[in-house]
Amino acid sequence: MKPWALFSHSVGMLARNFGDMLRVFLVPTLLIVALFATFLKMTGVWETLQWGVVTPMPENSGLSGPLFLVSALSLLIGMWSVVAWHRFVLLEEMPQGWLPRLEGSRVMAYFGRSLQIALVLICMMIPVMLVALLVTTILSGAGPAALQWISLPIAIFTTYLILRLSVILPAAALGAGMGLRDAWNSTSNAFGDLLGLAAILVAAQYAAQFIATALSASPSLAAGVSILISAALALLNISLLTTLYGHYVEGRPV
Repeated sequence: MKPWALFSHSVGMLARNFGDMLRVFLVPTLLIVALFATFLKMTGVWETLQWGVVTPMPENSGLSGPLFLVSALSLLIGMWSVVAWHRFVLLEEMPQGWLPRLEGSRVMAYFGRSLQIALVLICMMIPVMLVALLVTTILSGAGPAALQWISLPIAIFTTYLILRLSVILPAAALGAGMGLRDAWNSTSNAFGDLLGLAAILVAAQYAAQFIATALSASPSLAAGVSILISAALALLNISLLTTLYGHYVEGRPV
């Protein structure tokens, strides 16, 4: 089954290259953690935080601007490692030491393509959300179970769209000339494959939420497990994009 083959190939890619994965992602991840920790300490927010408890930002605190800058810088640092991973797998550009090679132009191209995908996805999802709102209104008295069945297909369909559009991201990392239309066309014959893969990813996300809910009696443990699961899912998604580009654009086997 192709969806499971794509999924298992992506997991295997991470497992087979675990050492190189650490060399690509560890230092940028630590930089992001240090950046946020410094921000929280300098602004005094650290003292108000509690593990497992969402602490809203005080009104008129003046922290929105600095938080935006810290988040944007963290995003670019994260993309630095993601670009390095795509290039490692697809170009065999081996990491040197514990600091991945910085391709500044590729990182900015990756950022620009990500914004393009977000804008296109918003436009594509507007009619879907309008229909979902109508159905939700009609079934509002049917209970939470009925509403859950509405959110599930929407999540799968949204993930399917993201997978098709996001093929452009590894291309940006490599410097390949690919537009959104090219990315869409490259997976035009993979509707069933990507829809099945989307269902697997949504199921994994639901499983992660179930685990976090089951551990809710211990907020500290739940927070720690949630961070680990989120990191694992992020790595899996990055590996999946690499797999999709290699298979559907470059014709590599899975």
